[in-house]
Amino acid sequence: MAFSRISFAASLVVFSSLIISSVAYYGNEADPETGKLIPIAVEGVIMCRSGDKTYPIQGATARIACVKTDAYGKEIVPISILSSKTDAKGYFFASIFPSQLRAGRTVTKCKAYLHKSPIADCDFPTDVNKGVRGQSLSKFRVLADKSFKLYWAGPFFFTSEPTYY
Repeated sequence: MAFSRISFAASLVVFSSLIISSVAYYGNEADPETGKLIPIAVEGVIMCRSGDKTYPIQGATARIACVKTDAYGKEIVPISILSSKTDAKGYFFASIFPSQLRAGRTVTKCKAYLHKSPIADCDFPTDVNKGVRGQSLSKFRVLADKSFKLYWAGPFFFTSEPTYY
């Protein structure tokens, strides 16, 4: 009986930590040396899948959408930014600097989405890795020089034929 109560309590702790981590605050990590907030960045790859072929798309963009919160944690308004255009390898990069937000405000619930493909024969977004529904940003690393808290999104895929969800 005591064992089942302990295991129930342990499962509650694990479950609550999952809920807390799913509503993570982005960009609220400070450099311990300077005390300044570390900007967040998102990188990823956008590809085209046409038949059996898969290749990177140059010039495609992704959209990063977050919810802006005030100093009390109250959700205020969504914020959305576009990534840079992808390079020849399909790589994109987007960043949000603390200076883009008013003092005391942070962003939460960030997701990455496919936005636009410059290739007319490969411009239908797919939901592979949640490119249409939005991939939650959860895995990150702080760069050695503490210039960014870097998240990974994708790989995302456009296709030559429409996909219905």
